Parts: sequence; structure tokens; C-alpha cells
Amino acid sequence: MLNQEDHQVSGNDFTRELLDAVPAGIIVARQDGSISYINAEAERLFGYARHELLNQNIETLLPDRFSGNHASLRQSYLQQPSTRYMGAGRDLYGKRKDNSEFPLEIGLRPLVADGEHLVVATIVNITRRKQLEERLSAVIDASPYGQLLVDDKGVIQLINPSLLALFGYDKDELLGRSMDVLLPERYRDGHQKLREGYVQTPSLRPMGLGRDLTGRHKNGTEIPIEIGLSPVETDAGRMTLAVVTDISQRKRLELNLKQANAHLEEFTYVASHDLKSPLRGIADLVEWIAEDLGENVPESVTNNIGRIKIRIGRMERLIEDLLLYARAGRRHKESTAVNVPDLISNIIEMHPVPAHFSIKQDIRIAEIFAAKTPLETVLRNLFSNALKHHHGTQPEITLSAEPSGSYCLFKVIDNGPGIPEIAQERVFRLFQTLNTQHSSGSGIGLALAKRLTESHGGQIELISNSDQPGCSFHVWWPRFPRKDIDD
Repeated sequence: MLNQEDHQVSGNDFTRELLDAVPAGIIVARQDGSISYINAEAERLFGYARHELLNQNIETLLPDRFSGNHASLRQSYLQQPSTRYMGAGRDLYGKRKDNSEFPLEIGLRPLVADGEHLVVATIVNITRRKQLEERLSAVIDASPYGQLLVDDKGVIQLINPSLLALFGYDKDELLGRSMDVLLPERYRDGHQKLREGYVQTPSLRPMGLGRDLTGRHKNGTEIPIEIGLSPVETDAGRMTLAVVTDISQRKRLELNLKQANAHLEEFTYVASHDLKSPLRGIADLVEWIAEDLGENVPESVTNNIGRIKIRIGRMERLIEDLLLYARAGRRHKESTAVNVPDLISNIIEMHPVPAHFSIKQDIRIAEIFAAKTPLETVLRNLFSNALKHHHGTQPEITLSAEPSGSYCLFKVIDNGPGIPEIAQERVFRLFQTLNTQHSSGSGIGLALAKRLTESHGGQIELISNSDQPGCSFHVWWPRFPRKDIDD
């Protein structure tokens, strides 16, 4: 154990060791700017030995561009000495012995010792902080979204190139100005109160929920935007980071979609009223003509009347299919638990399967959460097509289901004649039939399946069987509730 005497040092020695232990540079200067004391950390920061700086002018440690004006600043401080940071709001640099520079912060404090007025400067190397700030600035500058940093008064302190491009300004035109310049004039009066309310209770949130927000371009044009707000603590106090996204393209797409849906609704009305009614009238007329002709009618006339009735029936089915296709674009938002094995079994049972057909099942998933009716409609359509268009020997159809990420992958595979490669790109279009010679279908079935699948967040594809006859229809259907469908 050490003796107490081993730790006894003089008061001056203790003070010197204490100051040398401080992790910040300390320099004490006289009124004329000469250095009277420097601690170990200041030696390390500036690269000098202590004896090289004692009694040297403090300007020795400043870059040449700052040293010329420093004497007047020092005299101004001595006239009103106080404890404060030097050069608030400005970038300060020190100069090492090798003439290299480093960013620093300086705290000043007046001191009177033995009747002499001195200034104590505390120096911190902020190179690491500057590097982080530059990296952060580079990240913000590289962002494809507009970003600006404003203080609690709404004055712009930082702005990135994406926002400048969005609003059409140069950087110098916005820095230091109120962000109100980016708002349409009708919003500016009320914006101050909204900003003050946010400053009182800052939080990470989107701005203007439920409202259409617009910004004002330099040329006066208004831009539909979304804004996310986030409070940020900085050396200059709390500020707000606003992330601005141009949603003009989305608004155009939404408008186009609304117009398309409106046109589709109009088409649905026309199809259900203006087409079905006259068609029903034609059917009645044919019946009346047949009754008026009586029993002694030439066979050719009877055959022609029968052909008219068949065509009227096909036209009625076509109109019903078109109405079903139009309604297929509407999402069924109610997701329920769907038992996949029961779903597949019910689809098979509902169709009259010829005795010579072989139907196989390969179910590897028990349950999914989905809108049952549209999913069942799609799979029933595919299974029905496989039955209807299979003309080969030893016909076989396989229905399978398996998990595939966040989707359930359904497959309907047959060993029939397949679909020619030249026709595979158009099978999902309206009025395209798989068998053009003997088909009684409307050519809407696969288009309906595609529309239903995609409107519920899924995907359908025709996959050619490379190692065997026939083809495979693959349907990826979301197996978990989705916010964009179920909300």
C-alpha cells in the first residue's frame, strides 16, 4: 500500500496536472494576445511543444484568412468580456504547426489572476462532428424526396436539391427565408398557427391528414404534395425536418382511374338496360313469328328460327359475362379464413366430370385469409376451361396449392392439347377463345379471371408445359390480409 506522502504535490503541480487531464484544449492569453499558458491537449491539437507557444501571439494558431481581423475582435471582446462561445454561427478553424487546418469550437471566459486580465479559451476539435454532418448532408442531398429543415419560426435553415428542383428555386433564394414562400397564398395566414401548434407538441407524423395539400412553384403553379414532419435536435435548438413528396403523377393516375371506373359504370348501365331490353324484344318477336307460322312450316325456316334463338341466347350470355367482367374490378374487402382443401373439393364437385377424366389434388396448405368468392370464381373458371377444352386420350387435370412467400400459389394443370405459343399472349384478353372452331364461349372467362386476380392483389400466368402435353395456369393469391384491399 502506498504511503500518503507519495501523493502529496504542490498546489501549482496539482493544478497543472488537473488542466493537462482535461480532454479539451485550454489556452490562456493576455490582453495583448500573447499566450501565457497551454495545456497538454492544446499541444496535441496544434502539434506544438508547450515552450514553442508560450509568449507567442494567439494569431499563430489561426489560418491566415482569419488572423488579420482577429486583433480587432479580441479588443472588442476585452471591452465587454463575458463567458460565451466564439464566432457563434460561423465555421471556425485552427492552424497546426504543419499548416494543416481543423474545425473547432471555442469557448471564452474572462479571468483575473494576480491583478492581470486574461482570457481563457477552451478548444474542442469538431472534425468528427463535421464529418458526420457532411455525411448527413450528403444523404439528404442524395434523397429523391424534397427535404428542408426549418426553425421554430419557419425560417429555412437547410434545403436539398430535390426540393429546389420541385419548387424551381435556387438555394440562395430560399435559405434564410420563411418557408411560407413555398405555400399558396391562401394557406399562409393559417399556417403560422399550425406551425406554432406543432412546435408546442412536436412528433413524427404526416402533415394535413385527410386534406389535399399543395405547394407553390416559383412560377405560381400549385403542386399536389405529401409532407412528413419530424422534430430534430440541433446545436442551434430544436428544428423541424419536412420531407416533401410530389404526388402529381399519383393524382393523375387516381383521376384516370376514377374516369375509367365511371366509364365502366356507364357501360354496365348501357349493357344491362339498352342492350338486354331490345334483345329480349327480338326474342319475343321470334316466338310470335313461330306461332304465326303454325305447324306447316318448311324445315329450312324452322332451322333458321332455331339458329336465331341460339344466337339470342349467346348474346344474352355475352351481356351477362360483360356485366360480370365489369363488376370484377371491384375488390371484395371482406377476408375470411378459407379452408383450401374444402375449396378445391367443392370446385371439383360442382362440375360434371366425365367418367374417363382423372382429377388429382396436391394440396400443401391448409388455410389462407382471402376473399373467398372471387378466388373461387377464378379457380372454377380455370378448372371449367380445362374440362371443356380437353380433347386428348387419358385426360388428366391436377389442382394444387402451396405457400409461396406471402402468397398461395394455385395451379391448374392439364395434359390436353395445350395452347399454341402464338396465342398465349392473348388468352387473357376479352373475346379471345381457346378453341376458335367449336367454342360456344364468349371469350371472357380468362379475362375475367385475370381481372379478378389482379384487383385482389394477385397475379395469374399461363405456363407452357415443356416436358409434357397441355398447359398450366398459375395463380398467386395473397394469403394474408392486405391493408390496400381489406381496409
